[in-house]
Amino acid sequence: MGFDLPVTFRLPAIAAALCLAVSGCTATTAGSAMPADRTPLATADTLPTLLLTAPDIGSALSSDDVVVTTDVTKAWNDSAHFADVNCLAIAGAAQQGVYATSGSTAIHGQVLRDPPTAPQWSHYAVQAVALFPTAQAATDFFAASQRSWAGCSDRQLNYAQPIGPDQVWSVGKTSTDHDVLAVSRVQRSPQQWACQRALTVHSNVAVDVEACSLDGPTAAASLIASQIAQRLPSA
Repeated sequence: MGFDLPVTFRLPAIAAALCLAVSGCTATTAGSAMPADRTPLATADTLPTLLLTAPDIGSALSSDDVVVTTDVTKAWNDSAHFADVNCLAIAGAAQQGVYATSGSTAIHGQVLRDPPTAPQWSHYAVQAVALFPTAQAATDFFAASQRSWAGCSDRQLNYAQPIGPDQVWSVGKTSTDHDVLAVSRVQRSPQQWACQRALTVHSNVAVDVEACSLDGPTAAASLIASQIAQRLPSA
């Protein structure tokens, strides 16, 4: 994970008193005001159905051969690899340190990459969806993420390895386009992975994605996040 290379309301029947245009005649309407339709809230059972299929992820990565290698129902924890834990969100999708105090109540995520039988792998993605108790809570999380991501952008991050030298990454500037927060990372050593992180919220769900490729810069994370968000009901 991380650098190791997610009441329908109806108006009641209205009784209307129709009257002809006669002097002294009045018309009255009975009924009560009701709230407008609202977007149904997702549940924990909804989360797995929101994730894209492996072929869909592969298409976003311009690869015809990626498979699911990990399926989880809890956040990842890469905090031990970073001196600056405030930048965990830049490091990878669905990080425990990011969601622990966010108010999120459930997470479902997957890791996808080239199949284990491949001589080497050059495509990698994490798709995750996080449930919040209300749409406002998800919106608040998105706003907080915009601030924290910006604080970790346009700088270098080191990812400590248990064996061998640290991975060195250059992080670009954050952007928000069509309600998708995104930032790119480029690995300077020992390989040259190009990755993108993306986050968007819809109703009470946060969609948290990472996509990486050895083929060069990619916008796949933003594409994947948008496609997952489109699976959620609209208002």
